[in-house]
Amino acid sequence: MLGMRRPSATDSVDRGQLGALSPHEPTSGHRSWAMHRWHKEKVQLFPKPFSLYDDVPRLFRDHILPGHLPPRPLLTERDTVVTLGSCFALELRQVLELARFASGSFWIPSGLNNSFAILDFVSWCIAGEGTSGAYRYERSSDGEIKEWLPEEERQRYLAHIVEAGAFVFTLGLAEVWTDSETGGVFWRGVPEDIFEEGRHVFRLSSVEENERNIVETIRLIRSVNRDAPIVLTLSPVPLEATFRDISCMTADCVSKSVLRVALDRVMSDGPENTYYWPSFELVKWAGSAFDWRAWEGDARHARRYLVYCIVDAFVEAFYGPKLAATVRERLRDSGWSTSEPHRLRRGLTESRRYSLALAARAQRAPARMRRLASRG
Repeated sequence: MLGMRRPSATDSVDRGQLGALSPHEPTSGHRSWAMHRWHKEKVQLFPKPFSLYDDVPRLFRDHILPGHLPPRPLLTERDTVVTLGSCFALELRQVLELARFASGSFWIPSGLNNSFAILDFVSWCIAGEGTSGAYRYERSSDGEIKEWLPEEERQRYLAHIVEAGAFVFTLGLAEVWTDSETGGVFWRGVPEDIFEEGRHVFRLSSVEENERNIVETIRLIRSVNRDAPIVLTLSPVPLEATFRDISCMTADCVSKSVLRVALDRVMSDGPENTYYWPSFELVKWAGSAFDWRAWEGDARHARRYLVYCIVDAFVEAFYGPKLAATVRERLRDSGWSTSEPHRLRRGLTESRRYSLALAARAQRAPARMRRLASRG
């Protein structure tokens, strides 16, 4: 390539570069021209040794979070964090409240898991009207279905958003129900009481639709709050059911992939003070390599220890080590479980070692008996 120096045979290989070499390439202190290739420089390597997965906080910090952290802690104990969506957003809010940190204290409709619903709610709060692409409803305590009505005046919602120190949005679903007559997307599934076959249609939303929704949500927030960091996350909780004619597990893979690509497209444009938090990757991708189950008994919700690791890393990244220590102490005082699950592989290793010791003892026993008999 023009302008590139041809490396000599004495060029050394640093430790990071050695990790990217093929098993068939020499790993001595020198390398040939064939080994000096641009695509092997400054790569991010997949964490292959199983031993790395025994320390979840370190695995998260060293192998999943790089490229997603703020340059410095951005929040204080007094900052209000507005959370919206499912899973991580709700868990973070609960932890901040237990730690007596400021968090979003105003009521937000629960279960806004798709980008259409989140955009619609934010649009109503900021602009005074919802989008034309969403349909909102609420179920009362006696089961009655009615259109959602806010419990507070819009100006109060707007004030919370204007004064917020940070926002955390968690997306969960790309599969949606739409009203074919109006084009509106339901905040949630269609209630059976109002379902009309032919009018209410189930579909998989596209990457482009979700990307537009996320970008517009960010734009609306920035129109009234330019400085607060916006954190985007993807829920690892899988679909409970699908109306597609494929298995729920494969449908969930597609649904999460649509959202993950949409989030990546948003982040690739470099929106200012906006971050992706990879809790999804820790549970879904690293979770299969843990030698304990990453899920609770329903196989859908992340184990409490993983939730703690995710939230703890978030607090340290956005609040700093000193405030993170305060949160840990207050969580312990509140009874929040932070204990690491028993590692199955370690247990199996210890069991195998014990079995081998018993076998060796059994093999030695006949010889010992013969020696005792000869002495008699």
